[in-house]
Amino acid sequence: MLRLIRDTCPFPTSDDAGKRQPGYLLSLPPICRSCRTSCWSSLPDGSRRQGPYHYVCPKGMSLVMLPFPDGQLLVCGILVPEANTACPPQVRRQNRSQKASWPVILAWYEAATATSPCVERVAEQRVREAIEGLHDIKTAVSLVTRNAEAVVSQYPGDTDDDKIESAPPPIKSLLKSVGLLHGRLTASSIIANPAAAAYGQKHPTPVYRLFHRMVRLFEEEAARKHITVRMAGSSYSRPKCYDSFEVIPLVLIHNAVKYSVDGREIVVRASDVPTAAVRVEVSSYGPVVPTEMRESIFQKGVRTPEAISFAGSGSGLGLYIADIIAKAHNFKIEYDSTPPDARNHGMNVFRFVAE
Repeated sequence: MLRLIRDTCPFPTSDDAGKRQPGYLLSLPPICRSCRTSCWSSLPDGSRRQGPYHYVCPKGMSLVMLPFPDGQLLVCGILVPEANTACPPQVRRQNRSQKASWPVILAWYEAATATSPCVERVAEQRVREAIEGLHDIKTAVSLVTRNAEAVVSQYPGDTDDDKIESAPPPIKSLLKSVGLLHGRLTASSIIANPAAAAYGQKHPTPVYRLFHRMVRLFEEEAARKHITVRMAGSSYSRPKCYDSFEVIPLVLIHNAVKYSVDGREIVVRASDVPTAAVRVEVSSYGPVVPTEMRESIFQKGVRTPEAISFAGSGSGLGLYIADIIAKAHNFKIEYDSTPPDARNHGMNVFRFVAE
C-alpha cells in the first residue's frame, strides 16, 4: 500500500536539495520550496516507530507520520490546526490553503490501513503475472550462459578464472553480462513468489567461488568509483543450497559497491567453520544504518534516509530478497557497523553462516 502511495504522490520532498526522501508531500507550499532541512531529521529520536504522529517542523508546519506494514509515510507541507497550536500566526495566515483536519487525516489513515491488504494482493498478483512472462527469457539467458562458459572453457588456463582471463574482452564482457542478468531474473521471480527461494533440490554449493565470481562481475562498476573489491580468506566447504542462493552474493556485493564511498575498499571474506559450514562477511565503508532501522532494512521497500541521500536510485528490494533466500536456507543475514563519523559514514558489515 505504501509503495502505491509513494508512486502516485507527484511531489518529492524538498529535503536535501531535492533528493527523494522516504516521506512525500501531498502539497508543495512556498515555505517548503525554500526549506533545505530534512523532514525526517526534524523528528524527535524514536518517533519513527510511533504513529499516527504529529510534529511541528522548524518552519512551523505540520509533519504527520503514518505507519504502514511495509514502512512509514511522512506527510509534509500541511497545517493541522487542532494539533499544531504552536504554529506562528504569520505562518498560519500564509498557509491557510494547506489546512488539513486531524480527524480527516485519521479517517483517511484508517480507511487506507483497512484496504491495504486488498490493494497489496491485487498489486502482487499483477507483479506475479508480469514476472511469469520472464520465465522464457530466463531460460534463454541460461542457454546463453552455458554457451558462453563453453566458449571460455576452450581458452588456456588451469582454472576457470585463468580461462576467463585468457579470453578476449568481448567474451569476458558477455560472460559478465549474462551472469548478472541471470541473477537479476532469479531475484525477480522471488519477488513475485517468495516460495521460489526453496524450489528445486539442494546441491553442494561452492560458496567461496560464487562470491569470487560476483566480485569479478562488479570489478568494472567498482573501478568507476575508484573502489577496489577483493576476496580474503579461503573456503573449501560446499554446503547444500538451493539454486536461489546465487542471488545473495549478487545483492550483498552490489549493495556494497553502490553504497561505498569513492576510493575505499570492499572486502569479501569467506572462511570454513565446523560442521562443513561457510562464514561470509562483506565489509564496505559508507552510510551507516540508524540503530532504529537495523531490522527494518530487510523489509520490502525499506531504504534508510541516509541511503537515499547517498544514492538516489533503488527499490529497497535487494536485502528483502536476500533475507527470503537466507530464511529458506535456515540462516540469518546479520548487519553490524562501526561507530559513524561526522558524516554518518562507517564500516558496514553484512555476515552469515551457510551450512
